[in-house]
Amino acid sequence: MGNVITGLDVGSAQIKGVVVYAKKDGALSVVSVFKKPSAGFRKGVIVDIEEATKSLRDVVLELQKISPKSSENIFINVNGEHIKIRPSRGVAAVARADWEIQDEDVDRAVQAAGAVKNSPNHLVLHHVIREFFIDDIGDIHNPIGMTGNRLEVDTVIIEAFAPHVNLLLKCLRHAGADVGGLIFNLLASSRAVLSKQAKNLGVLMIDFGFGTTNLAVYEENKVRHAKSLPIGAGYLTNDIAIGLKTSLDVAEKLKLTYGCALAKDVSRREMIKLSEFEDANPNEISRRFISEIIEVRLEELLDLIHNELKSISGSPQLPAGTVITGAGAKLPGMVELVREKLKLPVQIGLPDLGDFEVLNPVHREMLEDPEFGTAVGLVLSGLHEKKKSFGRFGFVKNILAKLMP
Repeated sequence: MGNVITGLDVGSAQIKGVVVYAKKDGALSVVSVFKKPSAGFRKGVIVDIEEATKSLRDVVLELQKISPKSSENIFINVNGEHIKIRPSRGVAAVARADWEIQDEDVDRAVQAAGAVKNSPNHLVLHHVIREFFIDDIGDIHNPIGMTGNRLEVDTVIIEAFAPHVNLLLKCLRHAGADVGGLIFNLLASSRAVLSKQAKNLGVLMIDFGFGTTNLAVYEENKVRHAKSLPIGAGYLTNDIAIGLKTSLDVAEKLKLTYGCALAKDVSRREMIKLSEFEDANPNEISRRFISEIIEVRLEELLDLIHNELKSISGSPQLPAGTVITGAGAKLPGMVELVREKLKLPVQIGLPDLGDFEVLNPVHREMLEDPEFGTAVGLVLSGLHEKKKSFGRFGFVKNILAKLMP
């Protein structure tokens, strides 16, 4: 096989992977799609090195069975509350006498934007360009060939807590993975799930994961705001286990089988026999009660998201509404609850498979699911970064060299 790229979405409950063969004609042929249980991760970061390494090693062994090259160019998501996002600007004087802007002018402006002091013990994952200004005139996406005296660039710097990144890379190395790059979770999922039109109009994306919930706001095709909240679908499971005094395994099965985000949509007369999940448990419970537990926690989460939106200066306009993705987006009643709480139009975001050749119907069925948005986005992001040869946009090939001797 030639150019094989693997996107590995490492979550607190599952590891989801997509292996793609990039053909010479540009077609992306899907080789494999899979998901496996994960261990040793919580809220997007490693909390148990041995368990995390074992989970990753099992995945790498599976990849090597698919193709030896599948484990040689893996793009991994970085997630968690430790991610920091901040704006930055850089300025450069145009060097040529005729004032025509060249690549080196852009490089100097971008380097100036990146020449800011990092947060303590943090490293830069991405340096995302939002727009250029030429002599104070903005909304310029590609200044090459234009003329002017002064070139300015508006960027977003995405930083991660270095010890968390170092530990992840260490576990991946011990698991036998050859890492092509690390990509911020939200950048990956938004690349796969959001259309360019939605990003231009203004859109809120919410990625409901097991350990975290991530949100991003785009306006005029630019990242306006992003945040990782340390509450995910796993909290719903915990609440059900506490409310019903049952195990986490049973609570998770109840959530997946009978859970609903809107309690009013569930009849009080609908009863569930717990013996379906625990042989020795003769009790019956109301499905409405489970939904009430779920709704209370989701309302708390959506209140946090609403407050996050209010904290953005200038009150973003979001005519494209809200796109929800991730495994939590599949919960019945979720679209209606998000619409009710945020007062915005809502739709479920599925990965865009337009560039992919998916011959296996099982693979297609798995990929046409919101929980595979990040894994598909990691493949697309990896291909995009490879085309740029890991250039000036701040991808992390340089930090891999520093952290993986």
